[in-house]
Amino acid sequence: NIDSSNNLFAVNRKIQRSPSMEQQEDVLLTRAAEKAVEVWMEKENSGSNKKEMSMSTMVLLFVTMNVALYFVRNGSEQTFQATLFFINAFVLYLVMERTGTKSSSKQTKGKSLKAKVAKKKKKVMETDGINAPALEIEKPHQKIMPGSTMPRSTPVKNTELEMKLHNCGANSAEALRAYAAAPTESIQVQPHSYVQTDASLFNLRIGPNYKRNKQKAPSAPALYDLYSMDFLYDSTALKNVSDKFKIPSIPGITDVSTGHAHIPPMLVINTWLPGEEPSVFAKNTDGDTYSIPMVFVLSKDTLEQLKDIDNASPGVKLLSEWCRRAESEPDFKGRFKCMGQIEDIESTSIPKFIHGYNGKPALVTKSGTFTRHENYIEFTINVNYWAFLARKGLHSLMPYFQDFIFNIGFTIEARHDEEMPEVLLGGCRIMNLDPDKAAVDV
Repeated sequence: NIDSSNNLFAVNRKIQRSPSMEQQEDVLLTRAAEKAVEVWMEKENSGSNKKEMSMSTMVLLFVTMNVALYFVRNGSEQTFQATLFFINAFVLYLVMERTGTKSSSKQTKGKSLKAKVAKKKKKVMETDGINAPALEIEKPHQKIMPGSTMPRSTPVKNTELEMKLHNCGANSAEALRAYAAAPTESIQVQPHSYVQTDASLFNLRIGPNYKRNKQKAPSAPALYDLYSMDFLYDSTALKNVSDKFKIPSIPGITDVSTGHAHIPPMLVINTWLPGEEPSVFAKNTDGDTYSIPMVFVLSKDTLEQLKDIDNASPGVKLLSEWCRRAESEPDFKGRFKCMGQIEDIESTSIPKFIHGYNGKPALVTKSGTFTRHENYIEFTINVNYWAFLARKGLHSLMPYFQDFIFNIGFTIEARHDEEMPEVLLGGCRIMNLDPDKAAVDV
């Protein structure tokens, strides 16, 4: 309550540490506490989105404030810094708790999808005789083509892209290359659709001496072209993309030898997003999940460079090393990075504290799984393994997805001058994604 908050502020003002740090520490702690109380009270007093504070939140609030008081009074400089970090982390948690609900209509998305999943399970329950118990039987299902659950955006009328697509098949090599080379303005912005992203939107590492100079520049064209994206929801994650989808065969692309046995012509990136509210105390590594598989094929330029790997660009050489070593070397596999960038984020209703993370890369270490298949590499990103704040932040963004355009990109982290500049592996521009339209009956 407000009285206890005022008492906390008074105690903070009386705390005495070294004279050189006394004012700075008091100001930092007071601001952190004030921010926590402000967010808490705003949440408690909001009319339309009023929600009782959970037991876990109250326990965390009690523990946080008491630990803060103890360490600030008795702790060393290191413990003070650790306590300050903990307070700020908890403030972020409270903010994300407050923004966890956007509107009652959008909150129903999870319930409607759960109902669809339950109905799907009921369909596969068959009985053997009148009094026989129901058994869950896995019926054989027909695999679908990638891109069947999510439409690709169509070209603007009377553009060069539309003319090219008119003269070739929608899933042909010519159509794939045409989409990859098309400028963003030649493709319509259509709700709940996707298209290949513009690689230059992502600023990646450049040399020399990145560790010292910290310089970045827009990426060169991606090493892979996007073939398809799908969006599914189920009570369990899609463990293998080939369980539900036919792996595409594209004459002139997937049947062309790369000249290197460890580099197949296709890369499948399958991302799992939590379909349930993340827990601060436990990681649910499966359960209700949004699965987002993306299929990429090597670009025409990358295929050309692979013919002479010694003279290839640093990005192509690094890709070759990653394909060769990631399967057996966890540290090298952990160089895989993903980046998410919301277009025109200032005009959205997304909380301001998230803006600073827009476009920031995240290394996929323990949450990444590398699997080699005959004609493709499958890389799975399980977001359920991420830290709580990352999972909570991403889950809190779900109701906002249909309000913005989201670019996601992937790359291999360069750490030495000879590996730079970094270049985008591939990416996808996702327009106004509607979580309630995730495919269930697949």
